[in-house]
Amino acid sequence: MNAFTVIPSSPRATRSEALIGLAMGLLAFGLLLFTAPQIGVTWDEPINIQAAEQAMRWFQTLWRDGPAAAFEQVAFGVGWGLNNEHPPLTRLVTGAGWALTHAWLPAPLTHRVGAIALAAFSIALLTAWVARERGVGAGVFAGAAALAMPRLFFHMHLAVLDYPVTVFWLLATVLFYYFMRQPQPGLRAALGIGLGAGLALLTKITAVLLWPFWAFWLLLYRPSWRRWLIFGLSAGATLAVLIAGWPWIWMDPVARLLNWVGFFRQHYEIRQWYAGQLYTIPPWHMPFVLLAVTTPATLLLSAGLGVLAGWRSPRKNPWLPDAWTGLHLLGLLTVLGFYALPFTTLHDQERLMLPAFVHLAVLAGEGFQRLWRWASVRLRTTRSMLGVALGALFLAPGAWAGWTLHPFQLAYYNELIGGVRGAKQWNMETIYFASTYGSFLPELNRLPDGSKLWVMPNSWDVLYYYQRYKLLERDLVVLRPWGWGSFYDDAGVRFDYGGLDDADYALIERRQTTFNDKIPEYASQLEWAATKPTLARVEREGVVLASLHSREVIESSAFHSPKGARP
Repeated sequence: MNAFTVIPSSPRATRSEALIGLAMGLLAFGLLLFTAPQIGVTWDEPINIQAAEQAMRWFQTLWRDGPAAAFEQVAFGVGWGLNNEHPPLTRLVTGAGWALTHAWLPAPLTHRVGAIALAAFSIALLTAWVARERGVGAGVFAGAAALAMPRLFFHMHLAVLDYPVTVFWLLATVLFYYFMRQPQPGLRAALGIGLGAGLALLTKITAVLLWPFWAFWLLLYRPSWRRWLIFGLSAGATLAVLIAGWPWIWMDPVARLLNWVGFFRQHYEIRQWYAGQLYTIPPWHMPFVLLAVTTPATLLLSAGLGVLAGWRSPRKNPWLPDAWTGLHLLGLLTVLGFYALPFTTLHDQERLMLPAFVHLAVLAGEGFQRLWRWASVRLRTTRSMLGVALGALFLAPGAWAGWTLHPFQLAYYNELIGGVRGAKQWNMETIYFASTYGSFLPELNRLPDGSKLWVMPNSWDVLYYYQRYKLLERDLVVLRPWGWGSFYDDAGVRFDYGGLDDADYALIERRQTTFNDKIPEYASQLEWAATKPTLARVEREGVVLASLHSREVIESSAFHSPKGARP
């Protein structure tokens, strides 16, 4: 047996593989729970959190007062109307976590515990699945690799849609691969695949990319009429799961499904800074470059070895890798390829591409397993010790970078571009998501009551969240443009209309998409950052990620850089 021989696996996970997956999942849960309090609330979280709480209160009404009260127009609209352009599965997970823990866990941890549990489940599933298919070493490494990708690790904490849809993308693909490898898949296979795809679509519309991904794999690896028939039947099961699980569309399923699709076909414009330019539709190579420079280089190398090993494995078609490698390579390329199309937008850097990182983690596990097997044949050392050493060699750079950047892992760039400092020199975006605001709470709580505070457009809800949950103690007035509202307006938060010229203080996150001179309404931030007194700032590797400024010179001894401003 050579180093590139695949050892056939049983169709079901053994107890040991399941226990290893469980252990990895529990490890992930503890790690995420421990690190979550330091991570600032991001701009997509407040609306998801508010929608989650309202959904839980709707279920309370249903339980206490019955269907007549719960489905009354106003009660139903309050329960499900907010953020109704997105399916509800993430808000249900977030809401369940909050309902179970808000009496004893502080905010924002209580709002994130559901998402953290879901992320831990994904690590357990990933580890057990890869261990069953390719060996325990590959499984453990794949799970650890996902945790050692700093940006992916950051997203695992958040009560938003992006990592949860990745979790259900993974679960759906596990079911698809299992059923489509059966000699004669039947109706049970159609239902199982439809369940997985339906849960993914109940999380976010981008899960529709599962269908071209799976279709390519079927065409290349299992092109039988029976499997195509089952694949088609599973679409009906997917639609049934989607409708059954989304209360908002029950009143008029056809019209509201069409509205859902239409919203994303004509999505409002979101810009993205990339390599010194501001784009609405970035160049085709952006998703490929982002994956290459925001994944630890050692994991890229390991994944490359995994792809190479897949081509050297015994297979029917010499032009294709084996079916396992092909599955994950196609999954990765489907995600990247979609965002490379000339009519698709890509914003917030890697945020929409997270399933690609999970497929890359699987390929990295494959590469590690093959290299370990190859090296153990040639080196006279204990196989387990060699595995630990190789694992540490490949995982340490990403893990160390994540630790030193914490809680600003969204600033991570790998060695290929020179880290955060190199990314700044190459005019890449060095931070986003309003994820730095939480680190300034001690400084904001020293400002005089009634002070007018300006923050980046569309991020004021983060400050309102902190006010509502008493984390922002001072009675600050958060400015926003005329005509803009917030779902927190009736929750006791203080706001006024105005721009940066009306502010006493400005909290400026150096997100280059809005921190640039390309758009006049944003350019005044540059002047504030360059000339106004700096009260506090956070930085990594000498690059300033965010800063708090005062219009007037004040006593600076009362202020300091937020905790952890430098690694």
